Amino acid sequence: MDHPLVSVIIPTIERPYYLKRAIESVLKQSYDNLEIIVVIDGMSSKTVELIDSYKNKSGISLQWIETGKKVGGSEARNIGAQKAQGDFIALFDDDDEWLGDKIVAQLNLIKEYTLTEKDSFVCFTSIYVYESSDQKKYKQLPIVTYLDSRKERIADYLFEANGLKRIGLIQTSTILTPRHLLLQYPFTKGLPKHQDWDWLLKVDQLPDLQVLQVNQPMVIYHSDVPKEKRIGLANHWRFSEEWLSEHRDSFGKNAYETFLLDILIPGIITDESLSGTERTIEIKRILYKLSLRAYSRPFTWKMLSYSIIRKNDYFFKKIQHSSLLMSVKNWLF
Repeated sequence: MDHPLVSVIIPTIERPYYLKRAIESVLKQSYDNLEIIVVIDGMSSKTVELIDSYKNKSGISLQWIETGKKVGGSEARNIGAQKAQGDFIALFDDDDEWLGDKIVAQLNLIKEYTLTEKDSFVCFTSIYVYESSDQKKYKQLPIVTYLDSRKERIADYLFEANGLKRIGLIQTSTILTPRHLLLQYPFTKGLPKHQDWDWLLKVDQLPDLQVLQVNQPMVIYHSDVPKEKRIGLANHWRFSEEWLSEHRDSFGKNAYETFLLDILIPGIITDESLSGTERTIEIKRILYKLSLRAYSRPFTWKMLSYSIIRKNDYFFKKIQHSSLLMSVKNWLF
């Protein structure tokens, strides 16, 4: 395993501008034994034209697959995994960007742990997240490393809160894993969101799974992508509630209650199909699921304060551009 082939799988759908940035960041990797498989969800002549323009410009194999009918991001990744020839697969969303030593850093860590392509593991990295659309300020996430968290379950690492913030993050474009793991445990088809969380919780059921983290940020999560074009930011709070119920056994108490507060309540508040009364009823229903102990956590009161501000639309619109509110928002979130 001195120089293994790594297959980079990029699902995409009619976003050539962002895909161009993603492909170029793969071509700039300091590791050269790569193949790129772009899975086009549907059909797109513009995307095919862009991909073909990069062929023969480097020693890296670059190929594309059109699915014909739309299949969604999960199945697009599965199709890419089935086509891949590499010992390892690196997942990559088309609107993110890799730093130049991303693959090298992960392979070095895998070697340090004496793991091979026959083992079961997930290797991820920290990321840079831009805080505003002008992409001038960024923060590093996660705030607590997987090792330092001492969590035994991935869900608890991803969703538990400490103080005012969730501690963990494993973002799709940071993941590198053996190909056999994706073939044996493919992404769940048809999920409108939580595709990466769902897969992580699935493989976390394996008794011998190891989770490795490169602590240095190796991926940029860009903020120049419109919210409506990011699947993970779409408001499907009812689906999220169903998904949480189906995976309840994977969550500890803190993680479960944090999910209710951080995912469901903001979704309810911003659901324009609900009237004010309906929002209140739904929020109360979610709050009834919290334990008494949850109300002793700062994170709970942060989200309750957020709910009060956002529910009062008139008040929020009046103050949302004030410097005081923006300072409080940046401090809390």
